[in-house]
Amino acid sequence: MRVFPSRADRTTTWITAIVIDDDVDTVAVLAEFLRIKGITVVGIGYDGLEAVKIYEKLRPDVVFLDVRMGDHDGLYTLSKIRGIEPDAIVILITADVSAGTQKKLLDLGASAVIYKPYDINDVMEQTNRLVFRLKQEIIEDINAKKALLKAFNAILRNRLRKSEANLFRSMQYLNDKDKMV
Repeated sequence: MRVFPSRADRTTTWITAIVIDDDVDTVAVLAEFLRIKGITVVGIGYDGLEAVKIYEKLRPDVVFLDVRMGDHDGLYTLSKIRGIEPDAIVILITADVSAGTQKKLLDLGASAVIYKPYDINDVMEQTNRLVFRLKQEIIEDINAKKALLKAFNAILRNRLRKSEANLFRSMQYLNDKDKMV
């Protein structure tokens, strides 16, 4: 497992990724293509078990994952990552165009499937589309939470005003009572 600079250390991109494939050359080439296209590759690995460990540690924006690997293939890895983060962006890369494999990948919740040999521009188009959609969902979630906070703050302000008014009336009552005595 190779881990690169942390998310906090990156300065040139908004997207982080890990690349997992049992072929060392494929990992090197894809990682370099992604870097050229402005994606920060924060980790690389060569089997599914390693991918899960890297994902847990780094929580990248995108996982590029080969389907066919030795002991722990992409199907295993996808299911484990979905267990950790159901909304993770996991792009499966495969040369297997069979309907059975495609169905398994979709059933397990692959964010996208890219078939080898791939064009890096297609990879980037898929990645940008998925990351954009995720960021839009995050923005919508933030806006919904802002609206709730605004409503909650209004309730608190109202209660504070009532409390201040009650405190003022209590103080006035005590002053009036002291004057009577």
